[in-house]
Amino acid sequence: MITRRGVADRGAGLVGTSAGFLVFLLLMLAAVQILFNLYANSMVTTAAHDAAREVAGFDASTDRCAATSGAEATFAEALGDYGDAGYATLIWTCTDPQVVSVRVVADHPTILPPRMAGLISLGRLDRTITIRLEEFQ
Repeated sequence: MITRRGVADRGAGLVGTSAGFLVFLLLMLAAVQILFNLYANSMVTTAAHDAAREVAGFDASTDRCAATSGAEATFAEALGDYGDAGYATLIWTCTDPQVVSVRVVADHPTILPPRMAGLISLGRLDRTITIRLEEFQ
C-alpha cells in the first residue's frame, strides 16, 4: 500500500541519478583526454627528437638547414595520420653550426566540451629540443 508521502517522492531519484551520471561521464572523458594527451606528447616529442638527430647527422655542417625538409617528412611519416593532419609543426633554428635546435608545437584534438578542455589545458605541446654536435679529435 502506497502512502501519500510515497506518491510525492516518486521520480525524485531520477534527477540525482542523471546528475551523477553526467558528472561520471565528464570525469571519464577527462581521464581519456589526459591519457590521449600523454600519449600524443610522447609520440610527438620522440618523432621531433628523431628528426633533430637526423639533421644533426647530416655531414655538411653549412647545409644542415637544407636537411630539415627531409627530417620534416620523416617526422610526419612517424606520426602517421596525426602528422598528416597538421596537428604538429617543427620550427628549426640553424644559427649555430655546433647545435641543432628544433621547436615542436602541437595542438592536440579534444573530446571534451570546450569549456572543460580549456580548464584542463593539456591540449598544447610546446617544446624545444637541442642536440649538441660532437667532433672526433
